[in-house]
Amino acid sequence: MRGPALVRDMVDGIVIVGSFLLAFKAILVEGSEVAILSVATVKQLGRSNVLLGVASGAAASMAIFLGLSRLFLVLGNEALIDVATGIVILYFSYRFLRGFRKYYFGKKSFRDKMNKMEAELVEKEKDRYAAPPDVLPFSFVNSLPVFTITLTEGFEASLVLGAAGTINFEWTLIGAIVSILLIVGISAVSYEYLLRFPRWALDLLAGTVLLLFGGFFLLSGLYLFLTGSS
Repeated sequence: MRGPALVRDMVDGIVIVGSFLLAFKAILVEGSEVAILSVATVKQLGRSNVLLGVASGAAASMAIFLGLSRLFLVLGNEALIDVATGIVILYFSYRFLRGFRKYYFGKKSFRDKMNKMEAELVEKEKDRYAAPPDVLPFSFVNSLPVFTITLTEGFEASLVLGAAGTINFEWTLIGAIVSILLIVGISAVSYEYLLRFPRWALDLLAGTVLLLFGGFFLLSGLYLFLTGSS
């Protein structure tokens, strides 16, 4: 009797840890880029434009996350949910591990990538003015570049969070909140710390975590299909 109970406890533990880590890593990797670009462009785009862009992009990403979580649950079949969750997580594992290969073996510079994106972001907005001001006036239009970046990165994170939310919604939220607080705290001190941290290490860690848990849930779903459980 203790054997099955022990297995269930282990699975429950894996579910909690997996949900937390998946959300934490997804937000940390994608959110760090948003934080770096947001802080770096404040002086040119204006604090109000940056805050509006981040806030509106984050709100849209949250709506996507909640919608995807409900969509996964609508599937209704536990085996199908596990397989779909595993596939989504494994896809992003591939994305992060590809990033690791690019930054570690390909010798690409994450700092150069961020600097290039920052310059393009600012120049694109200032090109609309005949005589660009030092700080762009506050308007929704001027917040769109940051909104676009936030939504793009947030959408990718939301896919992972949506999958993780079907596993354990509460611990997915906790993992996301802890990661956001960490990013905000580091950015408040100096966003340079985010740039200095080896991006290849972050991608390797995130990719490995997602690979392990993605494989676990994919195999779990396939096992349920083969045994006729749901």
